[in-house]
Amino acid sequence: MLLSRWRHTPSTKRSLRKRRLRQAQVWQVPLSALTILVVAGAAAYRLAEPSYGWSDAFWMTIITLTTVGYGEVHPLSGGGRLVTVLLLLGGVFTVQLVIQRFLQLSNTGYFHRLRLRREQAMLDAICDHVIICGYGRMGREVASCMAREDVPLLVIDQQPQRTALAIEHGFYGVTGDASLDEVLRKAGVGRARSLVAVLGTDADNVYVVLSAKALAPRVQVIARAESQEAASKLRRAGANDVVSPFVAGGRVLASKALYPEAVSFMEVLAGTKYQIERIQLTTSQEEFSRLPGRSLAEIQLGARSGVLVLAIGSSRGVQVNPGGQAVLQPGDQLILLGSSRQRRAAEALLGVVAARVDVLEDPMDLQE
Repeated sequence: MLLSRWRHTPSTKRSLRKRRLRQAQVWQVPLSALTILVVAGAAAYRLAEPSYGWSDAFWMTIITLTTVGYGEVHPLSGGGRLVTVLLLLGGVFTVQLVIQRFLQLSNTGYFHRLRLRREQAMLDAICDHVIICGYGRMGREVASCMAREDVPLLVIDQQPQRTALAIEHGFYGVTGDASLDEVLRKAGVGRARSLVAVLGTDADNVYVVLSAKALAPRVQVIARAESQEAASKLRRAGANDVVSPFVAGGRVLASKALYPEAVSFMEVLAGTKYQIERIQLTTSQEEFSRLPGRSLAEIQLGARSGVLVLAIGSSRGVQVNPGGQAVLQPGDQLILLGSSRQRRAAEALLGVVAARVDVLEDPMDLQE
């Protein structure tokens, strides 16, 4: 919001007007010379050849300057030939002027700056996007999964080849060091929904987290860690969540060995907006009494929120796929399936009765 207001200050508008004026003045001399030459040539043909109309005069001027050689509209007199010679000489001068200006601008980096300004204008237009720092194997996998959700993605990588690959895959790309404030500002970290740090080393990821949180304290930061010590440092640096590929991989392998069907189900859910959530109900009888009823039918948890109640866990055992007659007791666990909106609605219905809420990532979580 502050950035939006800054862009519309009077001083900024004056600066933009001056910049556009300078860009227009760059081509003013060669374009003016070309325009004067065309108009003067057409007027000269009109004077030298009384039988020529304005359309014939301009036509002769254009084909003379471009050396197309379509032929004369009418046979030229001596005066018409003189005009043609002068136009050819003037055309050589004008073309030379344009080429010199083009080379001058190219040598001074004008076209490079123009391209960078266009790229920055495009980056300034995106918001509520996800920034992925690092486009290695893990970064590409994260981007591939997020692309299914139609979320704007911006990739930062120091290697131009990887940035070009990200752009080829349909994402925005910025080449640079993601730990630098300048690069993060260019990527719009202040307007981003979240940032994922998956660089090659823990030290690089710590620097990225520190920089991102200093520039945008509210941005959601998820970082990769190679060790538990690094995970602890990343959390102290400000990371909202830390994922270790080795820990996550080990849990998946164990889950596949013990619960192959459940893992397959989790993998199917990973490509959708739905997740499994575990709600630990309070043990306080006073708080539990605030529920509108005891059975699922009386509470209408599924009907009013849209979630699917998969199971009820208690000291008496696990009741899978419970019906409306299932009765809840203090200390029970509810296993729900639903979208983020549906799960929030279910939590609101339970109110203070929901003592703890966990999103389950794999079947091993059900054993905790």
